[in-house]
Amino acid sequence: MDVARIRDQIPGLQHGVYFNTGGFGQPPVSVNGAIADSYQQLLSGSVSTFDWYTEMERAASEMPATIAGFFGAETEEIALSMSTGEGYGMVLGGLRWQPGDEVIITNEEHPVPLQAAEGLADREGAVIKVVDIDQDTDLILDRLEQAITPRTRLFCFSHVTTDTGTRLPAREICALARERGILTLWDGCQAIGQFPVDLHDMGCDFYATNCYKWMLSPMGTGFLFVRKGAQQVLKPLRRPHEPDGTARQYETGTPACMLYQGLAASLDFMTGIGGPEAIAAEAGRKAESLRSRFDAIPGVRVTSSRHAETQSGIVAFAIEGMEGNEVSEALRNRWQITQRATHINKPTGVRISVAFYTSDSELNTLVEAITTLAGETA
Repeated sequence: MDVARIRDQIPGLQHGVYFNTGGFGQPPVSVNGAIADSYQQLLSGSVSTFDWYTEMERAASEMPATIAGFFGAETEEIALSMSTGEGYGMVLGGLRWQPGDEVIITNEEHPVPLQAAEGLADREGAVIKVVDIDQDTDLILDRLEQAITPRTRLFCFSHVTTDTGTRLPAREICALARERGILTLWDGCQAIGQFPVDLHDMGCDFYATNCYKWMLSPMGTGFLFVRKGAQQVLKPLRRPHEPDGTARQYETGTPACMLYQGLAASLDFMTGIGGPEAIAAEAGRKAESLRSRFDAIPGVRVTSSRHAETQSGIVAFAIEGMEGNEVSEALRNRWQITQRATHINKPTGVRISVAFYTSDSELNTLVEAITTLAGETA
């Protein structure tokens, strides 16, 4: 992969050192251009508003097929959404609940899906149960199996967790759920764009995600996957239920059609540089190198997984004697390194998002900065 050539196509990488793709991906010129062209047609008056909207709507109507092809699904299983949270709302609001029904989540969920689950408990009397994740997949599955009861209705998990970047054994969890008659809802925003995701092979019922992180697409784009069989039990929030219809019945509003031009461009861009497999290999190599280099710095502890099967491009670490927000602010103010502090579990630290476009010089700058900070607290 020609990283230097790729970086030339991503203007946001020219300003400082960027390690926050897990918060907001840096879009390439082609993505920005696709959005700008869509708006420019309207602003310039070169086409009538009716013709412009008709074209934008037509292009958006083609997106479910494009998304399905990229993520191993069928066109009829994809609904367009604004965000992961909107997808969660479609699912948690569209299922029928009885007081005492159980939803199992992990101890490292992002606040948005966590709050969605807590809202379900408040509205419907559902019981939220928390399972502690681990770097070992067998231990994760063990804990999950022990938490299941006859009232368990839904597993509600992040495919990759937001703070430590732990990659859950999604296929095995979905298989366990099917055996027990339990539905599965996944937050995919830290997974898609990091590595290949095949939703049919994974075996999930619902998969909600935004596309502005590792997919490098505009904010306001996302999708919800609803397995065909699950459409029998999930009711739309604003339309009559058509069990044999398509997932677009679950959309709660009009998609921002012009933004999906950017998503189409990002999928083309990622395919053009080798696709998800090549992207995962490039980022994985760099992330493993960073974990090893952090190990060699006294006072620094990597808090992300050290097991290959649960690792991702997110490398979280802590410096002894410093809170995560202190390290984060020092990196940003002294070295112009963009990242973010971790806050869900202890110890607090910093999350580094290692992307395929991360350069070796950026990694060197980061390691030098962490070595300096760790030395100052020794």
